[in-house]
Amino acid sequence: MNILFLFIKYPENPSDTNLTKDLSDEFARKGESVYVATIREKKHNLDTQDRVENNTNVLRVKTGNMFDDVSKFEKLASMMTLNNEVLKQIKNHWKDVRFDLIVGTSPHMANYKLIRGLKKYYNCPAFLILWDLFPQNAKDLGLIKNKFVFNYFQGIEKKNLKSFDYIGCQSIGNLNYMKKNYKYLDSKKLFLFPQWSKIEKGLEFNRNEMRNKYAFKLDDFILVFGGNMGKPQNLNNIINLANEVKSEKKVKFLFVGQGTETKKLKTLVKNLNLTNVIFEDFIPREYYEKLIASCDIGLVSLDPRFTFPNFPSKILDYLKLGLPILASLDEYALADYGHLIENEIQAGFCCEATDMNLYKSNLLKLLNDDSLCRQLSLNGRQYFENNFNVKGRYLDFMNIVNP
Repeated sequence: MNILFLFIKYPENPSDTNLTKDLSDEFARKGESVYVATIREKKHNLDTQDRVENNTNVLRVKTGNMFDDVSKFEKLASMMTLNNEVLKQIKNHWKDVRFDLIVGTSPHMANYKLIRGLKKYYNCPAFLILWDLFPQNAKDLGLIKNKFVFNYFQGIEKKNLKSFDYIGCQSIGNLNYMKKNYKYLDSKKLFLFPQWSKIEKGLEFNRNEMRNKYAFKLDDFILVFGGNMGKPQNLNNIINLANEVKSEKKVKFLFVGQGTETKKLKTLVKNLNLTNVIFEDFIPREYYEKLIASCDIGLVSLDPRFTFPNFPSKILDYLKLGLPILASLDEYALADYGHLIENEIQAGFCCEATDMNLYKSNLLKLLNDDSLCRQLSLNGRQYFENNFNVKGRYLDFMNIVNP
């Protein structure tokens, strides 16, 4: 099959990896003809480029800036021109390719203008990997308060979703939510399509060296949050937890990543005079997993205002690297994601984001029970290998489009 993947993020370095690249790489390994269209923000000072990388045809389309420390106005302007530019460049560079399937990803690579334009030009169906629900997420967080604005974006969302022939939902909770709340969609086009990662052999690194490199003591109990630091992650809650346990001298909190809330978080830490919180803004991927694996607990946090079940992808790194999980979630994610972590996988403890007492109690339970942490670690790794292997997603995908 000739398959066109639309990814908002794809590593510039061909030897690097991320969630989306793992998927397209697996399709290439299976002998499919893989094409990836992604964006290249103008801040990198590089032009649009089309080249072959590791048996994958990669088109990087130069666009406006959208991520990290970018103003709302600049991001909005970039988003308004994104779809037309990506559509134009795909047609220009791959006009003679006959695609059998288009794979879009929400929220940025699922716009109906882009998808319908590609479907019409290439005369093929489209598959959506559904990760985000906009505008509902923005309404939940108070970013959209005007009902007319919300209704306008709901109209666009409807056009976006109806542009796809298949929609893959990342959890049972997501799937049931879509069936219940999106009646205009044919339920026969909705499928379970969990997240994935590449199964790797044991990571080779020296735990003590990694801890020394980042100024941690060998007996520190490190809780790590890796990933985007935005409003949905409700990271103030983790800072408040750090404040609650500051008397536990071995307990340290490590934030790895960047986002719109990073500066505010650092200011909050300073105002609370906390010495148990450390930030690492950027770490190359080759060191990222080694640093995460050198920690003790993986943190997951979501805003309590969400009204649909999110499924944070950072669970994959934590499970793969054997970190027990400590999560604070909204009630909808708790019933879905939290139930999976705490009861099905038995890889950690979860609570509602508003319950600081239970949050703290769960942390202390992990801190004071080494054997429990080891068992949670083993449970998580085993479940990861059996259920989140990218090879399984390839088979799921083919069964969906070729039943």
